[in-house]
Amino acid sequence: MSVDDEARASDVENAPPDDADAELEAAIAAIRGNKDLPRPPYPTLPNMNAPAPMSAKVAAVQAYVEKLSYNFTGVNYFDVRKHRPMGRILETGREITRQALPIKCVEAVFVGAYLTQGLKELERVPLSFRSQIDGVTYKHIVLALKHNSKWGSIGLSRRRELYYKDLVYDSLAELFLEYKRSYERVFHSLRRVKVGLPLPHEVHAGEVICWGYVSVKCLDVAVASQALADHGRSCHRLADQWRVDCKKAKELGQKPPLPPQQQKKLEARKAKKDGAPAAPPDSSKGSKAEPPPVESDSSDDERNAAEAAEADTADKASGEAPADKDRVVASAADQMAAIRAEDNQPNRPSFLAV
Repeated sequence: MSVDDEARASDVENAPPDDADAELEAAIAAIRGNKDLPRPPYPTLPNMNAPAPMSAKVAAVQAYVEKLSYNFTGVNYFDVRKHRPMGRILETGREITRQALPIKCVEAVFVGAYLTQGLKELERVPLSFRSQIDGVTYKHIVLALKHNSKWGSIGLSRRRELYYKDLVYDSLAELFLEYKRSYERVFHSLRRVKVGLPLPHEVHAGEVICWGYVSVKCLDVAVASQALADHGRSCHRLADQWRVDCKKAKELGQKPPLPPQQQKKLEARKAKKDGAPAAPPDSSKGSKAEPPPVESDSSDDERNAAEAAEADTADKASGEAPADKDRVVASAADQMAAIRAEDNQPNRPSFLAV
């Protein structure tokens, strides 16, 4: 075979299959034109009023969430903002059940909260994780559940061991240890756990959700377990006090109060900026180890930075010249710009990755 013949044969082999493309287009047109095709499967909502054990109802909610399937498209079909009133969160959960489109871990928490809203004997606590693998940080969230002193969780992830846990654990610390083992099985190193306060069953207008009341590092497992066990025992009482404080702040026209760990971090940051030493630890409480410092997510960082800027401006407004005021505002703007630039870094943690 000559060189020209070989080149001609190669062109024929590499030519696009026109017949295959035409056949595919004809098949697509036939499907679009067929009006008798069955409707795609639509998951049926679980009957939460049926007489059944709580564990069975929780399993039914989890089965429904799994039928919605995980969203691999990279596009969010619903509003995934967490820092909204409880009523808005439940509206998003109801919209997800109507549309029945694929979801991720945040939407799964919304759906779980919506479906269990009528189960007043079930305590629901947001539980967030930060993990690392190959130097990349990932974020994940599930809805921890407590019933008759037994803990479990529901949610959604790419791996089943990272979301669903039966109601069999005696404390929040045991649930945390089980998740730590689950992360290790998928070669993730768990770095931090953040626990909120129980979601309310009675929804009031504008009621705020506390998504992160306690945040602990996972390097010292014993300290983290003790902090989470204590929080699991007292979270219901803390939630009642939190709602009272939020109500008072709303009546005074103020922002919702920060959790204690975030408040201490903000005060320490302000004291460091002012050049004053931070307040010493209270020796009257004994030598009990303090919980690890909080590490907030990007939305908390922006909120804390804005509040710090407002506090600095209010303290210095009376004695500063206009040029000094402009410098304070510019400093706050630089701080916010730095935070946004950090959020845009490729290694920032994301709820979409786990």
